[in-house]
Amino acid sequence: MRLLEKIRESGRVFVVAVAGDSGSGKTTFTRGIRRLLGEDVVSTFSMDDYHSLDRRQRKTLGITPLRPEANRFDLLAEHLAMLRRGLAIEKPVYDHTTGEIRGPVIFKPSPVIIVEGLHPFYTEELRKLSDFKIFVDPSRAVKRRWKLRRDVGERGYAPEDVMREILEREPDYKLYVDVQKVYAEMVIKIQDSRIPPEWTEIARGSAREKYSVRIIQQILDHPLDEVDLTIDLSRIMRLTEREFSIEFQRDDYYGKRVGVMTLDGEFPLTMIKDLERKLCDFLGRDVPSVTEGCQEDHGSYVNATEMTQLILIWRFLEKIANLAW
Repeated sequence: MRLLEKIRESGRVFVVAVAGDSGSGKTTFTRGIRRLLGEDVVSTFSMDDYHSLDRRQRKTLGITPLRPEANRFDLLAEHLAMLRRGLAIEKPVYDHTTGEIRGPVIFKPSPVIIVEGLHPFYTEELRKLSDFKIFVDPSRAVKRRWKLRRDVGERGYAPEDVMREILEREPDYKLYVDVQKVYAEMVIKIQDSRIPPEWTEIARGSAREKYSVRIIQQILDHPLDEVDLTIDLSRIMRLTEREFSIEFQRDDYYGKRVGVMTLDGEFPLTMIKDLERKLCDFLGRDVPSVTEGCQEDHGSYVNATEMTQLILIWRFLEKIANLAW
């Protein structure tokens, strides 16, 4: 029996918690999970909806939304417990345009629910309600660039207001958000690539952003199915491939033994075919290519963040399979 059939027959609802700062790229990964697993399987909501204070109230009190007292952890825990039992909830909605709290709206459970935000596993109760915990941790430079792009381009904020907010939030981020890395099963650290753009891209003015991604994962106590990453040495020796690197090492991370995989550059699609096939076998249906629906023309390559999405989903499905059976 395929995993999706097993999940549906089990009647269980599995919760994925994705933590990280505002503008850290959480939505990029949650959107990738939802697209690859299917809209009929995965539903998502933002923990921003559980702010206890609207923007005006926070400004009056002089506090940021990263402070615990500015959030309804109790209500989120209550709602997650209901969703895990298969019950619909009436949840508030935070309007980023006006900064006001609206709602409530009906939210119905699906086989997999992703909750993303600043503190999705900040308390012990929230951690117990999550089946898989991910922390997204870009470097300061990358996070600043992403947040400016989103808040100015999508939300209409003034650049100077965004920069002021970034500086004001930093102490609270360290105190109340960053600490959750201790509890994450997977930490995704993102920084600018060490690999320079192709000279042809520079000449055409088409060089796109590249990133180096470190995936820090807890050592598992159960075996995983074999997955191959195929490298065509003949193409590399003919210098027809774009530059990439893969590193792996063991390490200690907050007192836990972890495996650290570092991906950088752009990887040929042929390298991930076995991983995509494994996902298809798991789910019992075809999954879209990781580059499908992207605005940029990737040609025959995936970048490090796209490769990370596949590894993340594979690890999550392995975890769910271990729980579901």
